Amino acid sequence: MTEQSPVIRVEGLKRHYQLGDTEVRALDGVDLVISRGEFVAIMGSSGSGKSTLMNLIGCLDRPTAGRYLLEGVDVAGLAEPELAAIRSHRIGFVFQSFNLLARTSALENVSLPLFYSEGGRDATPRARAALALMGLAERERNQPSQLSGGQQQRVAIARALINDPAILLADEPTGNLDSQTSTEIMETFRRLNREHGLTIILVTHEPDMAAWASRVITMRDGRVLTDEAQPDNATTDQPARMPTQVPITRLGRMEPGSFVRMALLASLRAIVRNKMRSALTMLGIFIGVAALITMVAVGQGANASVTAQIASLGTNLAIVMPGATTSGGARGGYGSASTLTVADARAIAAEAPSVADIAYMNRASAQVQFAGQNWTTVIQGISPNFVTVRNWTIVAGRALTLEDDASGARVALLGETLRKNLFLEGQDPIGATILIKNVPMQVVGLLGSKGQSSFGSDQDDVILIPFNTAERKVLGAAAPSSTKTNTNPIFNGPPSPFGIQPRLTGLANSLYMQATSAEAVGRAIEEATAVLHQRHRPAPGQPDDFNIRNMGDLAQAAESTGQIFTLLLSAVASISLLVGGIGIMNILLVSVTERTREIGIRMAIGARRSHVLFQFLTEAVLMSIAGGVAGIAFGLLLAAIIAQLVGWPLVISPLAVVGGFVFSAAVGVFFGFYPARRAASLNPIEALRYE
Repeated sequence: MTEQSPVIRVEGLKRHYQLGDTEVRALDGVDLVISRGEFVAIMGSSGSGKSTLMNLIGCLDRPTAGRYLLEGVDVAGLAEPELAAIRSHRIGFVFQSFNLLARTSALENVSLPLFYSEGGRDATPRARAALALMGLAERERNQPSQLSGGQQQRVAIARALINDPAILLADEPTGNLDSQTSTEIMETFRRLNREHGLTIILVTHEPDMAAWASRVITMRDGRVLTDEAQPDNATTDQPARMPTQVPITRLGRMEPGSFVRMALLASLRAIVRNKMRSALTMLGIFIGVAALITMVAVGQGANASVTAQIASLGTNLAIVMPGATTSGGARGGYGSASTLTVADARAIAAEAPSVADIAYMNRASAQVQFAGQNWTTVIQGISPNFVTVRNWTIVAGRALTLEDDASGARVALLGETLRKNLFLEGQDPIGATILIKNVPMQVVGLLGSKGQSSFGSDQDDVILIPFNTAERKVLGAAAPSSTKTNTNPIFNGPPSPFGIQPRLTGLANSLYMQATSAEAVGRAIEEATAVLHQRHRPAPGQPDDFNIRNMGDLAQAAESTGQIFTLLLSAVASISLLVGGIGIMNILLVSVTERTREIGIRMAIGARRSHVLFQFLTEAVLMSIAGGVAGIAFGLLLAAIIAQLVGWPLVISPLAVVGGFVFSAAVGVFFGFYPARRAASLNPIEALRYE
C-alpha cells in the first residue's frame, strides 16, 4: 500500500467525567495516528473507552486534556460552528441504532445533511444517487419502520456519504443485525474503502467484524492496549479520498438564502410529520386571532349601527322632552304631567332663528286589528312635517298632509314590523281599513325600515296618524282644550311655513327641532330654551319643566362608548392570544423533550446550534402564522354570521386583521424562542443517548 499522510493524530488524549463524587476516566492518555485511506477497527469491551474515542474523533465531544489534530488542525480549540462544519463536510456517522428520523422517508433521511451544508440545494437527486449506490433505489419512499435492519443501516450509510466525507465513523454498525446482514454491511464498508479510498474507523466488540479491517486497535480502561496491522486486509493502491480544498476553519459558511431555505424546509417537514401536535399548537393562536377579529368586528358593527340609527334622526336634530334633566334616578321639574304644547312648538318656530323646522308628536300604546289579526303597537299622533323632520322615508303610498290633520282624517302610515304582523306576505296594505281602538283607519302609506333604536326599541313597530285625529278620535285629548277659536295671532291665521296647523291646543309628548345646520344645533337649543323658559315661567328655585337633547351629542357619546366597548373586546381577545402563545411554548417545550434524540442526530450530521435554534423558531412562527391566518378567515366568517343574525352592518377593521397577523407571528417568535434556545443548547452526545 502506498504511504498516506496522517489525517488523524491523537496525542495524550484524555476524557474524564464526574459522576457524583466519582471521577470516571473514559480516556486516560491515548496516542494514535490514522492515515488517509485506512480501514481501522477499534475493539474493546464495554467501558474500554472506544465509543468515547470515536465521539472525540467525530467532534461530538471535547477532550479533557491532550491534543486531537484533524488534517493538522487542533480541533479542541475550534468553536462550535466550526466543529459542526467538520461533522457536515469531513466526517460521516453510521450508528449502531441507525438513528434515522421516524415518520420520514429514506430519501428525506439521506438528504438531511445537505440542508445543513448547502441549504438543501440539489438534495433530492444526490440522495437518490446515494441510495442507488447502496442498492435501495426502490425503497426511497419507505419510512424506517417499513425497512429491515440491514436496509435501515444502508440508509444510514448513504446519509453518511451524502456530503462526500473523507472519513466514515461507524459505531457498532452491525450490533443489531443478523450475521448475514452484518456480512453485507461489512462488504459495503470494504468496497467503499478499497474502491473509493474512504478512511473508515469502525468501533466494535466483535472480533469477526474487526477482521474485515486492515488495522485493529484494542483498548482497555481508556488506553490503547494493542495496535496491529492485518496484512491480509491491506488496502489497495486506490488513492485515498481527499477532502475539498476549503480549510477546516472556513467550512460551513452558508449563504443567508440557503440558511433560510434550510430552516423553512426542515420546519415544514417537521410540522407535516407531526400533524396532530402541530394542529394543537396552532389551536390557541387560531382561537385568539379569531376572537380578536370577531370581537373587533362586532364592537365596530354595533357602534356603526348605533351611529347610523342616531344619524337617521339627523345630526342637526334636537328633541324637547317634558320634565327636567334626570338626576339621582328621578326626573325633576314642577308638576307631574307634560307641559309641552303645540303652542310651544309654534312659538319656537316663530322666535328661534336657528330652528329651520319643528314637529311635535303624541303617543300611546294600543291594539290594531285587521282581518282577524291583531297587534299591540305604538300609536303616534304627529304633525304633518314629522316624517320630514325625522328623516323617515315613505316607501309606498303617500305621506300625511296638512288637510289630513286639519280635518282629522282617519288615515295612517304603517311601520314595517306592524305591516308584517297584520298583513300576509305579498299583500298590499295600501287602501286597507284597519281598526285602532275600534276606530276604522285607512292605510295610505308605508314607512321605510329604521331597525332597532339605540335604546333597544323597534322603531318599525309603529303606526303614524294625524295629530288632531289622534287627539280627538283615537287616543283622546292629551289635555283640556277650548272649543273656542283662539284670537291670539300666534295660534290663528294662515298655516306656518313649518307645516304647523293654526288651531292646535293639545299637549305633546315631545317636540323635534331641526336646526338650520349641524353647527347651529347649539344655538337652536339656546334659543328654544329661552323661548320655553319665558313661556312656562318655572317657580323660583325650581328647574325648567323640560329637557332638550342634542342628538349630535348622543351620536358622539354612542361613538365614544362603542370605541371603549371595542377596546374592551380587543383586550379580552388579546388575552386569548397570550394564552395561545403560552400554549405554543408549552407544546414546543414538550416537543423539544420528545425530539431530543432527533436533535442529537441533526447535530451529529452537521447541524449547528444556530441551525437548530432557527429551525425550532421557524416552526413556532410558521405554526403561529398558520393559526393566525386560519383564525383571521374564521373570525371574518363568524363576524359576518353575527352581523347577519343581529342585523348590524359588517365592519371589518383592516387594523385588526393586520394586527392579528402580526401579533400571531410575534407570539411565535416570543414564545418560541425559549424552547428553540433550549433545543439548541443540548449537548450532541447527551441528546444521542436520550431515550
